[in-house]
Amino acid sequence: MRDTPPAPPTLEPRPENERLILSLVRQAGSLSKAEIARATGLSAQSATNIVNRLQITGFLRAGDSVRGKVGQPSKPYTIDPEGAFSIGIKVGRQSAEIAVMGFDYQIRSYQRISYDYPVFQDVRRQITEATEQMIAALAPKHAARLLGMGLAIPDALESWECTIGAPAGSMADWASSDLRADLAAAFGLPVLRMNDASAACLAALKLGRATTARSFLYLYVGTFAGGGLAIDGRVYEGLSGHAGALGSMPMRVLRGGEMGQQLIGAASLHDLEETASQAGVNPQEFYDEASPSPAAQACVATWLNRAAPALAFTFVAGQAILDLDTMVLDASLSDQMRAQLVQAVRAALPGHDTRGLQPFDIVVGDIGVRARSLGSALLPFQAVTEYELM
Repeated sequence: MRDTPPAPPTLEPRPENERLILSLVRQAGSLSKAEIARATGLSAQSATNIVNRLQITGFLRAGDSVRGKVGQPSKPYTIDPEGAFSIGIKVGRQSAEIAVMGFDYQIRSYQRISYDYPVFQDVRRQITEATEQMIAALAPKHAARLLGMGLAIPDALESWECTIGAPAGSMADWASSDLRADLAAAFGLPVLRMNDASAACLAALKLGRATTARSFLYLYVGTFAGGGLAIDGRVYEGLSGHAGALGSMPMRVLRGGEMGQQLIGAASLHDLEETASQAGVNPQEFYDEASPSPAAQACVATWLNRAAPALAFTFVAGQAILDLDTMVLDASLSDQMRAQLVQAVRAALPGHDTRGLQPFDIVVGDIGVRARSLGSALLPFQAVTEYELM
């Protein structure tokens, strides 16, 4: 079917029926042309023409023919893992991540960059150099199929200097700089941006196996806590991209001149690591899969006494507005610690008045520390080839 290499893909949405077929094949794993025609309601000829075009353009791959009991042999079509590639970049308050993703949503390469606090010029340089190396490591035919880049970054990054202990003014450049535009200029690729916690929500929606729900409130506990909102199979960002900004959820009522605490200050891994530092415990114990020491477990227990009620309140407050049956809680902790966090939050729910609210389930997110970079890598694919399946 394809004698010459397909033309490089562009960050323009594919025609509606192409996106529908790609999404159906991705969901099913493989479909024949006859099955695609039945699932889409298209005529056999129209479905055949579109599938052939998607194969020629490199998005679908034909498998070996399968002979049934009657009729002609059918040929299954699957997503071509090499049909397109994307680069996802997550910038956080203490680390950056870069991931190269294939069209099958599998990660081809990954790098993590750690720092004490993000200085714009340093982070831009480190990300640019690492991304250049990762693109250079791709086969030329794969580099030619780069669709675009996704950037996941916290809003108002410069405003967290005091909280993370950065020197005054060291993060100020984030307010007047545009990393998205800088990356687009450096690599000649379109760059899509999303709040980092919303990007993690996108990863949970598209890649997670924790729930099959298409609508859920999502909370990610990283260096600081943040959130996202999935509605009918899509991440809802709101008018300005701040929907689901759970880190800003107030935790107490203002009285007099007192400043109310937000969730971001009541439940964060920055707080957990501060507790560990005071106790002389290596914070790495919270992220390794090995069983934590008694001292580390004591730090976690102290932290959970503060964090779990705050996280439970956030879900209850969200339920009062959204009326969902599923909440997802993920964190950049070890699997054991993440499960312990969810258990503690569930146990804290009875401490909040939930009269008038429907019960909901809190499930353990299963993406973990790479959720934000994976979500950012999904952004170009979502823009070009995803169709909202009902």
